Amino acid sequence: MKILISFPHKMIDVFFEGAMLEYQIKKACQRDDVTLVTKFSPDIDIANFINLNSQSSKVIRQSIAASIPTLLWMFFANNDTYARVIETRKDGELYIPLSRLELINMMDGIVVPAQEARVILRKLGVKIPIFVIYGAVDVRRIDELKTSKTDVFRRYFRINDDQKYAITVMNIKASEHIDQLNDLAAAVPNYNFYVFISGGTSFIDRLRLKAMDKLTSPNLIVTKLVPEDVYRMGVIGASYFIDLGYDKMNVMTLFEPMYLKVPLILRKNVIFKEIVDKTKAYIVNDYNGAAYLIRTEAETDKITEKAYEYTQNYNAALFTEAIYNLFYKIYTR
Repeated sequence: MKILISFPHKMIDVFFEGAMLEYQIKKACQRDDVTLVTKFSPDIDIANFINLNSQSSKVIRQSIAASIPTLLWMFFANNDTYARVIETRKDGELYIPLSRLELINMMDGIVVPAQEARVILRKLGVKIPIFVIYGAVDVRRIDELKTSKTDVFRRYFRINDDQKYAITVMNIKASEHIDQLNDLAAAVPNYNFYVFISGGTSFIDRLRLKAMDKLTSPNLIVTKLVPEDVYRMGVIGASYFIDLGYDKMNVMTLFEPMYLKVPLILRKNVIFKEIVDKTKAYIVNDYNGAAYLIRTEAETDKITEKAYEYTQNYNAALFTEAIYNLFYKIYTR
């Protein structure tokens, strides 16, 4: 098999969701009967896409014209600006812009991390086959960092050893998420809340990021993506991992705190219940629920243990095996 993975993005974003997914797909292709390429050629057997930007869209059309099976991976990395396909209206409603939807329905299939995602995509107008593969991330680098004697996260942000903090990742377009986090930070002033933003390099995105950081509570630190070891050390030492946004959860980001037994506080509309339910995370309606949990220091051992258990049942080895099996099934049909 000759497999194409087309995912144009900045190499600096190596820890973020789209890059995590790309890495796992590449691992699945480390077989004797697989040749992996990142540029189009007419002899490709399966073409994989993680986004629908102009570069990817061009290659998708080339692949379709050459009768090459094309797969789009969705809901694994929707927070990532370079992998974002689904958008969210101000009232929280999900939608796929018409130009993207038309291109999607020209493709051969979509890969998603939960059965519920299939239902959502059908409601959004997707008509092509949808394959479910339960995701996971490679945790070897996390295990290495857990033994580190230097906390590069605290050093990077110049915070004391006893300062408690929580972590969030989000897309720069998700302003509603920032509003919720700003209210949460004001309600829990003894915690720091670090928000890592995936944004583009455009002038508009730079202005958005600057405005987000300027107009928030002093203990809400809004920043662009940081080096991957800094980010992961931050997750290792975090008291909570929080998502109060409107987008459906992104497995590639969420699996790391689950594996590390960092308590999850999630807004109820972001979850896929097959992956995370109330036994694995605190599910809240808004920032008030999150503030109450943090202030009262709610017991977390049971839910973190359940979340960790899930990462053992759906691990990176099973993920890559499922990816390979899907490719082989498409190749031999």
